[in-house]
Amino acid sequence: MAKIAVVGAGMGGLAFASAMRNSQHEVKVYEQASELAELGAGISLWANGTRLFEEMGIAERMASDACETDVAFFRDEDGAVAASQPLARDNWYRNAYGYPYYGALRTTLQSAMLDVIGVDNIQLGKQLVRIDDTGAQAEMHWADGSSDTADLIIGADGIKSIVRNAVDASARPIFTGNCAFRGRALTTDLHLLPEPHSFTDWMGDGKHVLNFPVGGDFKYTTIVVFLDGPETWEHEEWRIPADPAAIRKLFDGWHPAVSEMLEHVNLSERWGLFQVSPMQSWYKGRTVLIGDAAHGMLPHHGQGAISSFEDAITLAHILNDEKLVGMPEKLAVYEQERKSRGELIQRSSRELNACLHLPEGPARIKRAEVLSKLPEHFGWLHNHVCRP
Repeated sequence: MAKIAVVGAGMGGLAFASAMRNSQHEVKVYEQASELAELGAGISLWANGTRLFEEMGIAERMASDACETDVAFFRDEDGAVAASQPLARDNWYRNAYGYPYYGALRTTLQSAMLDVIGVDNIQLGKQLVRIDDTGAQAEMHWADGSSDTADLIIGADGIKSIVRNAVDASARPIFTGNCAFRGRALTTDLHLLPEPHSFTDWMGDGKHVLNFPVGGDFKYTTIVVFLDGPETWEHEEWRIPADPAAIRKLFDGWHPAVSEMLEHVNLSERWGLFQVSPMQSWYKGRTVLIGDAAHGMLPHHGQGAISSFEDAITLAHILNDEKLVGMPEKLAVYEQERKSRGELIQRSSRELNACLHLPEGPARIKRAEVLSKLPEHFGWLHNHVCRP
């Protein structure tokens, strides 16, 4: 039996603890926050994630409290449909990949996993300062002056990971040259949406707006505005003030539904979008990384949380595999199975940003051809199955 410490109670950390709830190993989760606050607005959950929900113990809850979106639309600035792909309509997505696409509130997903794990199994107020891996066990030193030991430390502490320093001190978050604004509305307040029960990317030159319904009965709509620029990020904080009037002006002449959605987005707060620089390895000694700590990425494939789930479940399977002998072999197998895929999703998400932000011209015709064949070009994302 191994003593396993999970640093970070975000999506990846909670997924790992959920999957390991009946394991022979001792798993403890440490979170730097003093309380588990509600997370974000909405989240897209594609089949490579929802196929893991039963193992995580949350399948029934998510089926009742999420919605299955009708169609994925890609529209130009004026609302013209460049491409579309059925999702729940005609049961296409379930038939293609075996599991549903859900639009869900992040709070629903978080609380579902917490119900499985039990909040008493998460130690709060534990801000990691450093890791010492020179003794019989790895030792975690916390900002409160205390310390804990483990046979394995899992860094699930996000894109600003402290655990990552023990694996590769040179790896760091890199600004992508993109920013975002986020919001949520009651779906019934969005009277101008052509397809309120569908997922839509409104695409323009250097920017796009995403909307998708979330929650049971399509109650809410998540709205995200993505912009190219600035070229560099000169700020210590990742959220900085912005001029709402200047942001709205960028969308003059777009379909009226976009203007309506902008009324429900916090345009006074600009989010810088970062990704993690590539690493030689995702583990070192008795420390290993999962999720954004390893491969923080742009959100355009909707794979940030889901790739964290894939990491977490794969690592759980490997740690429980009695055919693999010793922690070094287990971590090597984990890296072999996950690192190339995580980095591929990261690169593809960056490439999709450019695709969605094309100026008017012939390249948009090629884009429409690609987006009209989503299963051909992106089926590899959705049909992935973690090792048994």
